[in-house]
Amino acid sequence: MPVPMIAPDALVIGIPTYRRPEQLLALLRSLLPELAAQPALVIVGDNECGTSAPALVDAFRAQWPDTVCVPVPERGVAQVRNALVREAGERAPGWQWLVMLDDDGLATPGWLEGLLRTGLANGAHLVGGPVRGVLPAGASSLARNSIFAARRRWRTGPVPTLNTTQNLAIARATPGLVGLPLFRAELGASGGEDYDLFRRTARHGGTLAWCDEAVVDEPAPADRLTARALIYRYASTGAYMARIDRTYDGVGPVWGRCFKGLLGALWLALRGALRRDPDQVARGVLSLAHQAGRLGGLLGARTHRYVQPANQRG
Repeated sequence: MPVPMIAPDALVIGIPTYRRPEQLLALLRSLLPELAAQPALVIVGDNECGTSAPALVDAFRAQWPDTVCVPVPERGVAQVRNALVREAGERAPGWQWLVMLDDDGLATPGWLEGLLRTGLANGAHLVGGPVRGVLPAGASSLARNSIFAARRRWRTGPVPTLNTTQNLAIARATPGLVGLPLFRAELGASGGEDYDLFRRTARHGGTLAWCDEAVVDEPAPADRLTARALIYRYASTGAYMARIDRTYDGVGPVWGRCFKGLLGALWLALRGALRRDPDQVARGVLSLAHQAGRLGGLLGARTHRYVQPANQRG
């Protein structure tokens, strides 16, 4: 068996979950080969506070005893991630790395070693890796050109930003650099807590690194791939990114980038239509949705991707 790069009690894997027991179980099973090479404490944060996730984790403990499930009653993706950070501090006070996953991911062989090795080699505060989309057969051109098929990738090493908290390693030095909580609670309903963390870490002089070999697969369910769902996803992402960018860059530059982005997206879609290129048209439509969302965010629009507003709940 390979020698672990860091002590078992220095590594924590945190997984938020909400009503996805089958996907959560698949993720946990995919972690077993990685944990055999690099032991870690696995913490599942259950935002449903129900019975399925605790029962599933109890059963999984027969395969990996160092696994716990904790209820997180405060709804929101940022709230669950912050709870995982707190639990890591309480259950593994000497943790050096906290690796975040989502409950719809699947670890690939060598993923964890690559992520940690890159972080240690670069003295990084945050390390990200690719999230490789897995689409169902017959996916539309919009889906094939969306983030659910592929996100941006870089060469392994230091980078200016990262993609997502799915497949993200957080070094112990990061809370001391940017403060706690790591994730802004006001972004718990909309999303964007990860993008804000990347921007805040860079603003404070932290190092962000990329490991292109540390791949997590993410099968995309059909309900996320409809035209309506994709347009909303891109628009809502644009809305929160514009609000976050405004806090770091000021209003003027963000408005300028939004205007240029809208023109560029419109030209991309029109050029694709003239060339009868459905992929280019799809990229243009998605870019238009993103830039329109940015415009809405600058005008005060609020989105609720992860938590439905109280006045709309049944």
